[in-house]
Amino acid sequence: MTESDHWRSVTSALAGKSADQVEQLARRGELLRASQKFEAYFVSYMLKVMRETVPQGELTANKMGEMFYSFYYEELGNRAAQSGGIGLSDYVLAAVSRNEDLARLPSNPSTSVKS
Repeated sequence: MTESDHWRSVTSALAGKSADQVEQLARRGELLRASQKFEAYFVSYMLKVMRETVPQGELTANKMGEMFYSFYYEELGNRAAQSGGIGLSDYVLAAVSRNEDLARLPSNPSTSVKS
């Protein structure tokens, strides 16, 4: 799919939506990107920590080897998060959604203290 095809599908999906609905969709997109970045960081950090438990070989016992693995783990984390990852991104989105739903509920006046 080319970029112009992508934008055509986005604009056709947004046609007829209210400003609030468009804003909600944009916010969901931002939340998705943020949760994927978090998952990517988590996976790359987990790989780094796991690597520290393995004895260093001759090729990786220097700064260049450390730099290589740093970039390598970052890329693995990014790709894992974009392809579904370990489910952390989905969990974050579900938690945010639950919190938003709870924030929208009206407070229960019968449980408040009356003077």
